[in-house]
Amino acid sequence: MGRPPNPKYRIPRTLAHVQVIKHRQGKKLEAVEVSKAHGSWQRINQALEQMGYNIPNTSTVERFNGTARRMNAHQARRSLAFAHCSKTRQAIAWWSATVYNWVREHRSLRASLKVPQGKKRFQQRTPAMAVGLTEHFWTEAQILRTPVYIASKE
Repeated sequence: MGRPPNPKYRIPRTLAHVQVIKHRQGKKLEAVEVSKAHGSWQRINQALEQMGYNIPNTSTVERFNGTARRMNAHQARRSLAFAHCSKTRQAIAWWSATVYNWVREHRSLRASLKVPQGKKRFQQRTPAMAVGLTEHFWTEAQILRTPVYIASKE
């Protein structure tokens, strides 16, 4: 019998990880070194192409994580941290992502109006509006009242 074996963690082959090392001299950035941490360079370049980048950088991850921390006090340690349970953390993360994509306008996604309406020259949009999933800003109450169905695996 004895003690059960330690679990073996394996990274899926479909993932591509790079390590970006920034060399600094004081506060000045001297050089950026990019090395392959996991996956092939072909898979890494494919992932970069999907994100619209030519070279590996940390801006996408840093921006996403910064936005997530700003919207979720439990990740920024500004709360009583009741989210110790992984299910609670996951629910809060999904709620933050939903509000980010459906409720909040993003200035970088605004579209210019064909005919300006007074001083208004741009139509503010959410990410969901930008990709064509909706035509209006949702409220948090509307999101909470909308039924969600789990997609079948057929």
